[in-house]
Amino acid sequence: MNPALAGVALAVVAGAAIAVSARNARTATFGLVIALILAPVIADPIPAAIGLAARLVGSVLAGYLMWIATRGERVQTSGSLVGWPTEILLAAAAATVGFGVHDLGVPFHGPAPAAAAGLALVALSVVPVVTGRDILRIGIGLSLLLTGSLLVVTSLDGTPGQLEQVLIAGLVASLGGAVAILVVTGVSVERARPDGPGRTPQAR
Repeated sequence: MNPALAGVALAVVAGAAIAVSARNARTATFGLVIALILAPVIADPIPAAIGLAARLVGSVLAGYLMWIATRGERVQTSGSLVGWPTEILLAAAAATVGFGVHDLGVPFHGPAPAAAAGLALVALSVVPVVTGRDILRIGIGLSLLLTGSLLVVTSLDGTPGQLEQVLIAGLVASLGGAVAILVVTGVSVERARPDGPGRTPQAR
């Protein structure tokens, strides 16, 4: 196992754990951006320059749009319902399964850290997607689900080609933009309510 890839995978999972645990919208967005930016690097060989640059731009754009959507207000998200220690244990268990499956003799064409990080992100995304009570949390869950699934595919089929990377970058940026639009809309609706100005707005 490549120690560098394992370190990057650990950073991706840590960013995802922050994203699903934090109640402050910008902290959660920051954790998501960490996961999105570093995820394409968990591959062997590393993606070609054009594909890697496209993924970087797509991830940064998605995070920037979500960051802007929470600007000027202390927008909160519901955060983890079970607490960050439980989220970390869940991610660790899923990552262990990913490493174990990679060693069962199945023909994998990508590195084991990709399978481990991918399953960890998928596991972390389940609760936000299924039980999320605000748009931002659901959007973060969907982004992690997408990224985790792509990492699992990378572990199975190897590094995606440059065209695939560009298409993935567009999908990531589009998802981030859609979430940002819905968050802004939700905050605007909250402000328009008669009791809105006196309340702490949430991204619903």
